[in-house]
Amino acid sequence: MQRRSGVFRPAIVALGVFLGLAATGCSTPSQSEPETNTATTAEIKPESMTSGEILYVLETINLGEAEQAELALQHSRNNEVTQLARRILQDHTASSQAVDELEQAVETDTESASSSISEGIQFQVNAFLEDMAGLTGYEFNKTYLEKQVVLHEVSLDVVRTQLIPGADEPAVLDYLESYRDMLEKHREQAQQSLKDVL
Repeated sequence: MQRRSGVFRPAIVALGVFLGLAATGCSTPSQSEPETNTATTAEIKPESMTSGEILYVLETINLGEAEQAELALQHSRNNEVTQLARRILQDHTASSQAVDELEQAVETDTESASSSISEGIQFQVNAFLEDMAGLTGYEFNKTYLEKQVVLHEVSLDVVRTQLIPGADEPAVLDYLESYRDMLEKHREQAQQSLKDVL
């Protein structure tokens, strides 16, 4: 699967803002504050997506997670961080291969399948790498684990609310359900690792 950059569209900006708020730990307004009319990805109607676009989103997540895990393996000596990073790298590398095989099985092409969702995820991957630059030791470990919890929650939300409802190929839908389970396991391990590091 060959990667290409795309032009930002308004939808990517909206997704990028949402992902950026989630990644920085911003929370929703408290009970005492007046409600505003903000939408999360769960409230956004799924955009119509082809199987190629859905698989491209998964590949974008896979490549981003693998890149983040490699960074952690290069910069951390913490056992919790390196165990999580190894698992993420192994699982997302295997998933990339499965996505390539699925692409052939359903006879779709992801070559030009970029969407606002995949672009938003790539934007977030780049922001993650920027945020991690220069961090070392405890700060690197803590930040990596915090971001893994948040980014896996965001990826889960995208899979649940955008990709699964938009999948019309049975094989793609089956894979999305197993992919969702993998993301949930990664998030749970990241949460536990973060507790152990703090």
